[in-house]
Amino acid sequence: MDNTGAKRTRLGDRINAYVASERPLRKLAGNLSKRAKDAMNEATTLSLERIEITLDRLPKKLDGLKCVHLSDIHHSPFTDLKHIERAVKFANRLKPDIVLLTGDYVSHDSAYIAPVAETLAKLRSPMGTFACLGNHDHWTDANLVTELFRGEGITMLVNEGLRLGSGDGSSFWLGGVDDHMVGQTDLAAALKGSYPDEVKIVLAHNPVIFRQSVKRRVDLTLSGHTHGGQIKLRDKEKRIIRRRKLSSGLHERNSAQIYITRGIGTVVLPVRYQCPPEISLLTLRSAKKDA
Repeated sequence: MDNTGAKRTRLGDRINAYVASERPLRKLAGNLSKRAKDAMNEATTLSLERIEITLDRLPKKLDGLKCVHLSDIHHSPFTDLKHIERAVKFANRLKPDIVLLTGDYVSHDSAYIAPVAETLAKLRSPMGTFACLGNHDHWTDANLVTELFRGEGITMLVNEGLRLGSGDGSSFWLGGVDDHMVGQTDLAAALKGSYPDEVKIVLAHNPVIFRQSVKRRVDLTLSGHTHGGQIKLRDKEKRIIRRRKLSSGLHERNSAQIYITRGIGTVVLPVRYQCPPEISLLTLRSAKKDA
């Protein structure tokens, strides 16, 4: 006797009973709850990325220059001062030669500007701390950010640049551009005064500036803005779904390079998932053989 039909009926009944029960919903809710908790916890962590970047025009005497790169601090109801203070202490333990900041220090309200300026002023390095503005700084109060940061001894580069180092062949040009999203970027102004063949480093909050950097022979652009996606979903094979181009990490085009940090804070939601906050320690290497 063929009882295939009966087996199919019983299997169908079990499936229907399973679907009609609360079990699938409980499992889904449990998974979402755990992911949400993990995402909220991850937002308060700190990770260190150690990157070596070889620059063709970097003077041999600057080989090994250590740069701490921080971005997207976003002091706000989502990112409290304790998290930022931990990042500053962590950065100081790395004993960098220079500290470079690439925008979005605050969100939501100008009341958050003074505390974050005071905290970031505690960053320590022999060459000092240099910064550019981001879109959220403009949306909050860019003039106040600039004023308070400069008052705390942080050099804010707003479409301007300067030469750092000594005059014995160990200098480089450091420029900073204003934010792209508010239409204030002027890379030409940030490079004004630089020598044609000297190594150039530019702070630019938004990595979209990289196309201009390539055309103007900027050796290294440092950016943030993307948060690395802030939330990264992966399939079962651990491949990132819908990965954006130039979302994070080191990229190169025609001898020009850009490093994009995931940043420290969060926006929209106080969560990160598979995309932890980042402190970047960039060690610059010279490609030159001669001293």
